[in-house]
Amino acid sequence: MTIEALDHVNIRTAELAASIRFYGDLLGLQVVSPPMADDLTRGAYCLDEGGRAVVHLVATSRMVAGSEPVRGAAQRGMIDHLALRCRGDSAALKQRLADAGLIFDAMDVESLGQHLVFVRDPNGILVELNFPLDQAG
Repeated sequence: MTIEALDHVNIRTAELAASIRFYGDLLGLQVVSPPMADDLTRGAYCLDEGGRAVVHLVATSRMVAGSEPVRGAAQRGMIDHLALRCRGDSAALKQRLADAGLIFDAMDVESLGQHLVFVRDPNGILVELNFPLDQAG
């Protein structure tokens, strides 16, 4: 067996509409209904420019808190963040985030040749957006 790449991240959320806006409108992923569904009320697939679903959103009626074992995004502390390789105008992205009232951090990492933007999605998950340094703004 050979692992070729990370396929997708599944996020269970009580904030489905806000999550769709975040991953679709702000980050620019194409949002479509998941397989076996006709609309976006139970979940969504967020596709990259190649049509691959990189984020799966699944509606849940509640956010799970506390110390009991749970499945999904409520396992806070088990996954630190998700990172997306990006290209294009990072300054425009940062302006969209600011216009949406979101707090974010940005930094250049010369040793990686990348400009990194960190922002939390509506579920509190840290999202790292990686741009080539020559596209940093």
